[in-house]
Amino acid sequence: MTGRIHSIQAEDTESFIEAFDQIENQGEGRQIFISRYPQSRLIDLLDISKMQCYWMTTVQDTGVLEPSLEKINHFIESLLRSESGTIYLEGAEWLFSLHGFDAVQSMIRTLAEKVSISQWSIFISISRDSLDMRERSRFYREAPLFEVNTIQHNVISDDGDSGNIDTMQSASVEMDLSDDGSPKLFLLTRLPRSGFSKRILQRRILQWRRMGLDTSDIEAVLYLQDVDEIYSKYRGVEEQVRRATELEQHVLEHVSDSHERTIALFRIRQLTGLDELERIYFSD
Repeated sequence: MTGRIHSIQAEDTESFIEAFDQIENQGEGRQIFISRYPQSRLIDLLDISKMQCYWMTTVQDTGVLEPSLEKINHFIESLLRSESGTIYLEGAEWLFSLHGFDAVQSMIRTLAEKVSISQWSIFISISRDSLDMRERSRFYREAPLFEVNTIQHNVISDDGDSGNIDTMQSASVEMDLSDDGSPKLFLLTRLPRSGFSKRILQRRILQWRRMGLDTSDIEAVLYLQDVDEIYSKYRGVEEQVRRATELEQHVLEHVSDSHERTIALFRIRQLTGLDELERIYFSD
């Protein structure tokens, strides 16, 4: 994939991220994400600790990139002269509206020439409806459309039923909120061993983080190399989350003392003391 520039058809940031998550070997080298959104908007979708994010904006701040074609071109060319990696550019539609199609197309053509003699790859998010047929043809000539096939796996849910689901389940899931405004815990579909990878586990960790769970233990296993061992650790945490979810539901429904409830919910989100809490609330 190195030395090439591609476009990925995506209607929004989330679908773009889900698409490039499935590209094999895309995690090698530096990972750069250039977006029209700040890091605070991306934290639920990306593991920003492993990817450098730059916000295209006129706001003066660190980690920002002015939406000037000259500045963007200069920034990317400086990257291409060093090391290796992958650049993901999201927000082409905005650049079209600011500078016009021809100007953006010219920049893409220049970058295509530069990346061809580098150890980098570039993927550009593009919405199908943002260009007419003639413009799409010209755009894809410089940045060929990269087809990403959605990976489907047969999984067994907790109730024993089986079915096909997309393993790259969205990290931006809809959250039910408690009375205090915090997100409620809920069970996600179990990840199957077939097709399991560190990248998929990272997405699941992001989903758990959004629920307020302490994921420090499972994050540590991402440094392991044995995928079977990583999957075994994941299943252990998955079981803890299942128990925590049942406990939280019981506490919310049956514990009226505010102090006791607060302490119990905190321990549940930390995934600590589950054995003791089950003895307190589930013993006969």
